[in-house]
Amino acid sequence: ATTGSSKPTPCSPGTFAATEGLSECDSCAPGSSGAGGAFCSKCAAGTYAANPGQGECIPCPHPLSSRGGGVTCSICKTGYYLQDVSALPVVIFESPTEHCKPCPPNADCSSPNTTLEALGFPRGYWRASNQTTELHKCVASEHCSGSGSAANVE
Repeated sequence: ATTGSSKPTPCSPGTFAATEGLSECDSCAPGSSGAGGAFCSKCAAGTYAANPGQGECIPCPHPLSSRGGGVTCSICKTGYYLQDVSALPVVIFESPTEHCKPCPPNADCSSPNTTLEALGFPRGYWRASNQTTELHKCVASEHCSGSGSAANVE
């Protein structure tokens, strides 16, 4: 909106001026934020903006993370794994510690969004199924090559 002068009023945080020199401001889309300039910026990984018009992206609650441009936090951060891949994003966000569990000893959760099924483990270890977190050291290591799901650490 203009205030009687020839200069347009700057946009408020969470909005942007799509056309320079115009006083009309649009809200930043969910997953982005803006300081009231000429554009909005996509939220960085690990932050989110659930609503349109947010002035800044909010850090994800522990132990959650998000991809860039996130509107919620529904993946587990590095060092944690998602216990149940069928859980809905809103449920994960509401109860993060029920869904994101600390990485088990010797397992590899070095990437965000690790799931129980995709837990990586190093050469020389095995697990009974992709639904268990207990890793066992191999007795005959030439028959035990690790998971290959994540980085194989030697």
